[in-house]
Amino acid sequence: MTRTIRWCAGLVVALSSCSFFSPQPPLPRRAAIEPTGSEEKFATLLQDEDIIYYPSESVALHSRSEAAWKLLDALQRQARSFAFGGDTIESESDHRVFLAEIEKAGGDILPLRPPAQIRLDQLSHDFEPPPGNFERFARDFWSRDLPEVKVRIAYEAALLAEQFAALKIVEHFREHRGGKILVFLRREHLGHDYGVPYFVAQKTKARQLILNPQRHSDSRAGLLARK
Repeated sequence: MTRTIRWCAGLVVALSSCSFFSPQPPLPRRAAIEPTGSEEKFATLLQDEDIIYYPSESVALHSRSEAAWKLLDALQRQARSFAFGGDTIESESDHRVFLAEIEKAGGDILPLRPPAQIRLDQLSHDFEPPPGNFERFARDFWSRDLPEVKVRIAYEAALLAEQFAALKIVEHFREHRGGKILVFLRREHLGHDYGVPYFVAQKTKARQLILNPQRHSDSRAGLLARK
């Protein structure tokens, strides 16, 4: 009986190192914010986080009272070093001012948009998409009566964008311990259990926060609706 118990215990230990028993990546935290919140509340929200995501669809830069500027100000005050990465920063004047402010403060700018010539199989990575990721993605396309081959192409393009961004974020985080990263990405890449934060969690133990995760966020909501 003792020998059998020892054998079972050894089997459990051996299997626990297999992928079947591997823990899932820690899910990022989420919070809803409104631009009218005070600078102190923004600072409190970010002080315990390493990587902060904000939907690029919600970014407004025409006024220093907007959330994007308050996030940047909070990072400048708190972090020993910080970086910014985005996928939709344009050449408009207010966007150029935002990037110039980052560079003036000594922040790094991360290119998160994959080069046009790169393919998914060329990335040096071992990311694992979450279970049912293609089915989740395809639900938005099936209603458009598109053939599966086109859905697959769109899915691989989205996967490439997410894994490329995750790889750049992970590399910078590893090289700049103690720093913070502010990321503007489209909401479709910021799922609670899929997308860029999910892939980043596979490679680091960074504390991640997704701001305004809801597709139709209400700016009148409370500043800290946190999960």
